[in-house]
Amino acid sequence: MKLKSTLLLAIIGCALLTHCKEKKSNVQLEQAYLVDLNEWREKLNKRRVAYLELCGLYKMTKSDLVVGIDSSNTFSNDPSKIKTPIGTFKWSGEHYNFESNIKSNVRNSSGETIDQKQLILDQLGDSELLFYNTFKWRIITRSGAPYLRIWNKENPAISAFDGFNYFQANPNFIFEAEFKYFEKTKSESVASKLGIDDDTSFVGQVSFKYDNKIHTLDVGPDGWIMVADATSGDKTYGAGRYMYVNLPKEDGVIRLDFNKLYNPPCRYSKYTTCLFPPRQNVLSFEIRAGELNDFNK
Repeated sequence: MKLKSTLLLAIIGCALLTHCKEKKSNVQLEQAYLVDLNEWREKLNKRRVAYLELCGLYKMTKSDLVVGIDSSNTFSNDPSKIKTPIGTFKWSGEHYNFESNIKSNVRNSSGETIDQKQLILDQLGDSELLFYNTFKWRIITRSGAPYLRIWNKENPAISAFDGFNYFQANPNFIFEAEFKYFEKTKSESVASKLGIDDDTSFVGQVSFKYDNKIHTLDVGPDGWIMVADATSGDKTYGAGRYMYVNLPKEDGVIRLDFNKLYNPPCRYSKYTTCLFPPRQNVLSFEIRAGELNDFNK
């Protein structure tokens, strides 16, 4: 009897252990996975290096804004420093007009030289791009306010940058997670690089088990997730990292692969406007996977 009781307890213990087992993905970090991960990163990074071209961000007002190039070939809105005038932004009462300096040879997105241009905002709050030499600019909208964003395809930050760094791909941070849609998309005010809060939408929540605890993350449209963890500010970027998941058509199991965490644009340029993770997306443990804080330079 004693032997039977001992066996029964052992069986029950094994069953409980199995039930509590963390739902790690069955994906093994074989060569095929590593190749796919590297290809995904390369594709992402081709888009991200464009942030290194950013060289200016000015909040627009209804006063005239004069812009040009200073003696160090830097875009400037300081009339006392401008050596090569480009033009002036003027508020019409309904939209901004850009008036080119007669010698600046400003072009529109079709390559045509312009003297002036009405900068009508599209549904995203962006205007048409305008170009001068290696510079381009447009008006963007953030938190309901207009900003002038400028790029320079010969920005010194580009040549100073030599790549992104990552943790070694970690199988312990690939999960079979449960995704559940909210009954109604919720809007929440989150902090941003601009120093002002911005309303952000969340469509559902993903839950996963790690270290015998259930953790959850709110998920935005298209599967976008903002995450901070115990590595943030040390091994990884202090303002958190981003990732995407493939959303199901209805509630169900998804793959949550933290090896695909990457730094937000503000890690690489001060002229960005990125959002920071909300409080419910700050995890208490270290996610030793994905992109590191340091980079080659």
